[in-house]
Amino acid sequence: MRINVHAGHNPDGMTACGAIGLIRESTEARAVKDRVIVQLAAMGHTVRDCTCNNGTSQQDVLEKIVAACNTQEADLDISIHFNAGAQSEADGHTTGTEVYVYSTSSTAATYAQQVIDSIAALGFRNRGVKERTSLYVLRHTKAPAMLIECCFVDDPEDVALYNADRMAAAIVAGITGQAAETTADAAKLASMSQAEFVDW
Repeated sequence: MRINVHAGHNPDGMTACGAIGLIRESTEARAVKDRVIVQLAAMGHTVRDCTCNNGTSQQDVLEKIVAACNTQEADLDISIHFNAGAQSEADGHTTGTEVYVYSTSSTAATYAQQVIDSIAALGFRNRGVKERTSLYVLRHTKAPAMLIECCFVDDPEDVALYNADRMAAAIVAGITGQAAETTADAAKLASMSQAEFVDW
């Protein structure tokens, strides 16, 4: 497959850098994104990193991500995010994971259901696949797209359960139906630059 992957916000400390709670969305979205790219590439898929690192506003970030995604034909676009707005007190339950698609009858929705089930198998509450026609990335990417909200940055149970390696492996397994390889080599590759990923 030809797959675009991106973290959905600017880097930490910049405008439009995402949610901040017990963990930071921008940091963790990039950690998961890097591992997803490495694991998919190791399986033989062509993967492009379309993350924006220099947006001047939220809209600019979105426009740059979509422009990068649409420069070449792809089979799937994957946007990695983390949610916020959970009950901040520990209550013994995860707030959970959800995946947004433009249409629940689309090709992307089939992949999204597999991804959400795979992430939920880690122990996160399954909040389901949801239709969101208002989200810029889902509206404007040419390829079928999904926006994955991995878990909540402000839920103590979500954060305690969360691990970037396992989250990425669950996403990859949902997309491909195959168990992802997570090795020391993969961790090394996760530090590669965006340009190097695009060259793949």
